[in-house]
Amino acid sequence: MKNLFVLFLLTGIPFLHGKAQVDKYANTYSCTGGSIHFFSSTPLENIDATSKKAVCVLNTETKKVYAKVQMSSFVFTKRLMQEHFNENYMESDKFPFGVLDAVITNDLDFTKDGTYDVTLKGTFEVHGVKQNREIPGKLTITNGQPFRATAAFTVKLADHNIKIPQAVILKIAEDTKVDVDFLFEKYSKN
Repeated sequence: MKNLFVLFLLTGIPFLHGKAQVDKYANTYSCTGGSIHFFSSTPLENIDATSKKAVCVLNTETKKVYAKVQMSSFVFTKRLMQEHFNENYMESDKFPFGVLDAVITNDLDFTKDGTYDVTLKGTFEVHGVKQNREIPGKLTITNGQPFRATAAFTVKLADHNIKIPQAVILKIAEDTKVDVDFLFEKYSKN
């Protein structure tokens, strides 16, 4: 009987561990084709680019949000702008990703449908420079689950040590408007 009990314990521990692993993702939602768009305007030129390859993970239990985009995934209307963006300004080979690591600061019932104003507080990293940020956004909950997250905010190039050569200073704005649109699905390890 004692051996049977030990055998049960040994075979039951991996099962319990497996259940803990499944529960770890029970409140997790992900987006693998999120859209990030940025736009800046000067009297001489507009700069407009979009990536539809951003990824984002949202945990409704911890309210943690992690988003990441490969800088070279931004597509411009002018190929030369895209080349200059990656090589001269963002140095995408050296600093390949933009990252947001934040927490939703609002009290929020993730089971109640509706569209809610939220604030994300955390670090925003671009060009290898992390900045503490508070970013306003909206979270839409449908059928008791996070469905869509949107945000609009401004990035100051100087805050991320993005240098603009004097020769093109009139063509590139110091501030860039960024807007984000993520559609979530329940996270699945498969």
